[in-house]
Formats: sequence, C-alpha cells, structure tokens
Amino acid sequence: MSKKPLATLAILVALLLLPVSGGAEMYVGLYIGGNFAAETTPRWDAARIGGTMIPPPLPVRTFWAHGVSPDPALVVGGKIGYWFSREGLLSLDYPDWLKYFGFEIQLDWHNLDWGRQNVTIEPIGLNIPLENDGYMITLAFLLMGRYGFMPDQEVPFGRLQPYIGVGPAVIFTRTHLNIGRDYKSTEADLGLAVETGLRYMIRKNISVHAAFRYRFVKVHADVDDKIFGIAPYYIYIPMRAKYSLFNILIGASYHF
Repeated sequence: MSKKPLATLAILVALLLLPVSGGAEMYVGLYIGGNFAAETTPRWDAARIGGTMIPPPLPVRTFWAHGVSPDPALVVGGKIGYWFSREGLLSLDYPDWLKYFGFEIQLDWHNLDWGRQNVTIEPIGLNIPLENDGYMITLAFLLMGRYGFMPDQEVPFGRLQPYIGVGPAVIFTRTHLNIGRDYKSTEADLGLAVETGLRYMIRKNISVHAAFRYRFVKVHADVDDKIFGIAPYYIYIPMRAKYSLFNILIGASYHF
C-alpha cells in the first residue's frame, strides 16, 4: 500500500478519536448478558406425500410436545446507533425536539439448547427424551426514544439517559434435534424486539448501560426426515415453535 492511503487512513482514525465539540450522538458499543426463555410447545406437521404408489389424498398429521424448556444462555453482541441531534458526527440542523429520538441496530448471538428432557408427543402419547443443540442470531432494528437527566457543560443533554427501543428483528435459528436420522435446519424468521434501559455518560464520548430486552418470534425448521415412527411416505416434517425470550444486558459504548 502506498504512503498516501496510509496517511489518509491515519488522519481519519485520529479525527474519530479526537473529542468532538458539544456532544457525541452517534455510537458503537458491545454488550453481554443472559438469555432466558419461557416454555414453548413445538409442533411438527407431517405434510408431504412421498412416492407415487400411495393413493392421495393423505391427511396432514400434527404432533406436539407441551412444556419444552430452553436452557439459559450467555448473550454476546454489538450495536451501532444514532440520535437525531445537532451535535456530534453526521449532525444536521434537525428540529430541537428530534434529539429525543434515534435508531439502533443490534447484532448478537447465544445458544438455544433444549437440555435433555422427557416429553410426551401428542396425540400419539409417545414418551421420548428430547434434546436440541442449537443457537440463535438476532439482527434487530430499533426505533429509539430517550430522556436526559443531570445535564452539565460536558454532556448538555444529560449524563443519565433512560431509553426505550422497539422494532423488527430478523432472527436466525439453528435447530438440531435428537429425533429421526438427521433432523437439523438453519432458518430465518421475522420477530419483534423491545428494549428498555439506562445509559450513563461517564464522559461525553464513553457510556455504560444496563438494559432489559424482550423478543418474540415464531421459528420454523424446514426438514425432510421420518420421525416418531410414522409411515415412510410422511418424509417432510417441518417444526414450528414460538419463543418468548428475555435478556438482561450490560455494555459500554463509544460516542462520536
């Protein structure tokens, strides 16, 4: 690489690291926390007929298991956000009231395991040990609102900032169940994310925050397999499950 691009890159990095005047309303951050999930009821719908020798039509067969408990898990992730303020990087001449609003993009990962547990598959009354080795990746887009307390010369908006965010999330799930021969699938589904938290500006460029987040999603696993000992022409048996997920998060951000 020539010296000119290297010098340009060094200048840009230096400018980003310099304190900005007035305030800093764009930010990037990292967070960590715990994921806890309510019990779910997975459902399997045997729908496809395989082979031309079976006379159609065949009814869809539905199976379910009540009270499946996902395990608690560690969440790790990052975020980038922006407040519509006249201060900081990318500032424009917004109306003053817009400083209370912004947006945030979050990306995080955690395991989504079902620890080995005995369940009853209905309506056939089949008792089996059920186990899932999976994970979940969440890409959330939140519209944000905030309020400021404890303003001073360094942070005129206020060092203590309660906030709330709500918006859609694209949620990727990996399902790998111990049923059938190869019951595994990675899929994407649309969900909802809501977060409320409290941010404290240690300096105008550095903050820490604690938050509670709720997510809801209906996931699916698109699988070709034979399970629960049903007839071999039911070979397409997707699974569907609803998740209510609760996160307790802490993190830190750099503002510029």
